[in-house]
Amino acid sequence: MTTPEEAGTGFYGKVRTHGDFVGRGLSREFVVQWDTWLQRGLLKAQEQLGDAWLQDFLGMPLWCFAMKPGVMDDTAYAGVMMPGIDAVGRYFPFVVARPMAQAFFDDWLHSSSVWYEHAAGLALSTLKAKFSLAEFETELEQLDSGAETLVWRDKFRRFLSEGDVASVWWTSAQALHRHEGAPDTALFLRLLGG
Repeated sequence: MTTPEEAGTGFYGKVRTHGDFVGRGLSREFVVQWDTWLQRGLLKAQEQLGDAWLQDFLGMPLWCFAMKPGVMDDTAYAGVMMPGIDAVGRYFPFVVARPMAQAFFDDWLHSSSVWYEHAAGLALSTLKAKFSLAEFETELEQLDSGAETLVWRDKFRRFLSEGDVASVWWTSAQALHRHEGAPDTALFLRLLGG
């Protein structure tokens, strides 16, 4: 069995070239909880926003995240999430995520800026007209091959040092949101609004 620190990066969600969900490399427990959270979030967005939900969904920024163990399962996760659409026009976010043990996670996050940059680029590549899932998976295997130092803000450093079950989400526009506990519809609506 692969340990979290040995695990590579995985993905799950909708891409324009396939008629249903695609995914690999993420635990069943993660996928079930992730899918349930997002299904509920999408339904709540449709209830609250009516027809405007789709414009908000498609305009949602790419979000980077770091989740402590206990948020999804007993593993920490780093990843990126963005809006996705499948070949038949159904909408659902696409995620690229890397599972890891807490001890490894803390050290890894301090040098992860290149990983996040490349993960974001890979996620965005799913929007290309000539997107190839096989090429995507090949590039995904290269994702875990190194990183450089990122200067973290004090708020993010505090997140790492606190012992609670939480996640932190940020965008390239430097929006930062800390969320207590498991992802819920309130978090999804917050992310939907940018």
